[in-house]
Amino acid sequence: MKKQLIAAPLLLSLAGIAYAQGSVALYGIVDAGIAYRSNERTGTTGNYSGHSNVALSSGNLSGSRWGLKGNEDLGNGWNALFQLEDGFDIANGTSGQSSRLFGRQAFVGLANTQYGALTMGRQYTSLTDFVGPVSPVANIGGFGAHPGDIDDLDQTTRVDNSIKYTSANYAGFTFGALYGFGGQPGSMKQQNTWSVGAGYANGPLHVGVGYERADNSKTGVTDPTFGKWHGSDDGTFNSSISEGYASAQTQQIVAAGATYDFGPALIGVNYSNVQYRAGANSLFTGRATFNIAGVFGQYTLRPNTHLFAGYSYTRGSEVDGVNDRAQYHNVTLGATYDLSKRSTVYLLGAYQHASGMTLDAAGNLVEATASASDKGNGHSSAAQSQTIVAIGLRHRF
Repeated sequence: MKKQLIAAPLLLSLAGIAYAQGSVALYGIVDAGIAYRSNERTGTTGNYSGHSNVALSSGNLSGSRWGLKGNEDLGNGWNALFQLEDGFDIANGTSGQSSRLFGRQAFVGLANTQYGALTMGRQYTSLTDFVGPVSPVANIGGFGAHPGDIDDLDQTTRVDNSIKYTSANYAGFTFGALYGFGGQPGSMKQQNTWSVGAGYANGPLHVGVGYERADNSKTGVTDPTFGKWHGSDDGTFNSSISEGYASAQTQQIVAAGATYDFGPALIGVNYSNVQYRAGANSLFTGRATFNIAGVFGQYTLRPNTHLFAGYSYTRGSEVDGVNDRAQYHNVTLGATYDLSKRSTVYLLGAYQHASGMTLDAAGNLVEATASASDKGNGHSSAAQSQTIVAIGLRHRF
């Protein structure tokens, strides 16, 4: 019996030595608060009504998640790496991203200090990787997202079956590319996604640019791939901003942004162009375009107190010959207070006003309605204006 008691810790210590050059880390974020949303729509397409809603809300400042990530030193500058990340709703304990176990990220790959990293699995696009960090979302979370996250700067899109390359850092310059296989027999194009991006960081200046394109290739209007181009249903078209274009043949996004850090203050600017192109089985014709421009700033009042303000303007294109284009004015305000390095309390607010005409989920020409912040996905307004306010706590581990 004594031999067994002595052998057990000895084996554990030997196992630790054998794995001394590698590491695995458990990490996560738990974010919950009380949120108020005005004019939240209920009912079915074409017959919506609006009601205010006060509820417990998960992931206001940062999406709640837990994950595992690790690497192993292979020598000569090479590392094997992996990351598995699950998103969840703290209010009811269910997994996010359509109840996927590792719906946020799931990939494995190799990295080299000189040449960069090659990873495979379910991943963010290169546009998100390079433009997301210089967007308002990086500073205030989803409340800073552009309307309905139409330009994917808030990590709405993950790409299944993808392979991605991200370069090493060359004097502040980095770049990358992603290709997502559509998985359609006989075609490399159908339902594929590809993206490229680049970034530059030099002292207080940080710049990012990116391009993202997805192919739908529906076989009919009732094709079950409706609005699920990326091999997932992450809610890309669950907003009144973009739901009328889920039947497009292709989606294309071009985005750029920059931030400059003055010390206590940081300012940023963003521009995005989003295009939906119709195909034979689309519920609209021609091409729909959205242009989004935004500016934001963050000020550190004290080491643990941060204030945020942002504004964005979104303008759609002419719809079915009607030149009353959809327009969205979006304002975000926020304040955070760090209780410690890992715990933060926050007060967030967003207001959006819509005008003009757009398409609803059935392809009908309707008045544009608001859908403020990323939390507007699935919580769009039945009216032209919407206000969202949240107060809560975020804890990191």
